[in-house]
Amino acid sequence: MRLRKETERQMRDKLAASSILMIQNLITGAAIAAALASSLAAQSKPVFSENFESGKLDPAIWDVRTMGAATVGVEPVEGAHGKYALHAHYPEMTRGAYAMAVATHLPDSLKTHVFGRAYMKITGTIPPSHNPLIITGEPGWQLSKFYEIGLSRGFWMPSFQENKSAAGQGRGEVTYRSEVPPPTDKWFLLEWEINDDPASMTLWVDGQPVPNKMGTEPVETVTYKWPKDSTTNSNLVGGFKEFGFGVRAWQNPMTGFDIYYDDIALGTSRIGK
Repeated sequence: MRLRKETERQMRDKLAASSILMIQNLITGAAIAAALASSLAAQSKPVFSENFESGKLDPAIWDVRTMGAATVGVEPVEGAHGKYALHAHYPEMTRGAYAMAVATHLPDSLKTHVFGRAYMKITGTIPPSHNPLIITGEPGWQLSKFYEIGLSRGFWMPSFQENKSAAGQGRGEVTYRSEVPPPTDKWFLLEWEINDDPASMTLWVDGQPVPNKMGTEPVETVTYKWPKDSTTNSNLVGGFKEFGFGVRAWQNPMTGFDIYYDDIALGTSRIGK
């Protein structure tokens, strides 16, 4: 009988020790998960952001560049993240115009590698031509070297643009065409990663990667070399000095169209929502 009681006591002690160890492991696991979540949150904190809730563009931050009848400015917008958003309008039957709000003093931490996000809304019919929307690169857009997020034939088209040189003296572009159109008439989340070393770009729409064709194969991350026949794939723009949001079109649209941007953020890691 005594042996049975001692055995039962030993079993209870073992169960108690096992329960204590399990609780300790749970606490440790929770602490590790909390630390990891905190670390990820810190990594995703933007180093530049703009929600346009001041109702205007601060000239100390933004440079407005326009040509022709296209316009860009902060306006009250329904459905945005706040009361205001950036509105770029391109009128019908206007060729070669542009309107871009350009942030001209980016933090040094974004010099060669930047993640970004913007909530966007596109209304109206986008013409099938080349339509730049978002740019980043050296100072002086549009006569500069820059990476571009644009549209062509109604689909996303990431590209590298060398507009700094005169025609026939080095000017050109490297473009990749997707088969993914942007959502229309509703707000969506556009995210990007742009790297100047090595030169590459990745796009996401509402959290899903946008595949672009390099040759005949769809890839999530496109890479660039410039000049095209060279092996140079780094330092193509010499550092990201400015970031612009707006619209440009290379063809006369039959009807006007509008691009809205809100809650813009740039950082050193993927920011997300």
